[in-house]
Amino acid sequence: RPAPPRALRLSEASGTSLSLAWEPGFNGGLPQHFLLRAKGPDAPPPPAALVTSGFSLTLGGLQPETVYDVTVRARNARGDSAPARLRAVTS
Repeated sequence: RPAPPRALRLSEASGTSLSLAWEPGFNGGLPQHFLLRAKGPDAPPPPAALVTSGFSLTLGGLQPETVYDVTVRARNARGDSAPARLRAVTS
């Protein structure tokens, strides 16, 4: 299985989106994708997004002035990594 993404960080926040960036962990010699999720209290979660290239993504459709717990997992043919976690707030 792949190693978790490293250095997960918030690169920008707006009222309805969070832009995230990270560094990939060891991929085990296999192609990997990234599964992102954001959960906020009393806010419907956006759908999970698979990222197939690059190491950044903007999650849109979020609630303004809301705290979100964001997780990013690496995924390859052998399974999912442990999550990298970040707490971020929309403006």
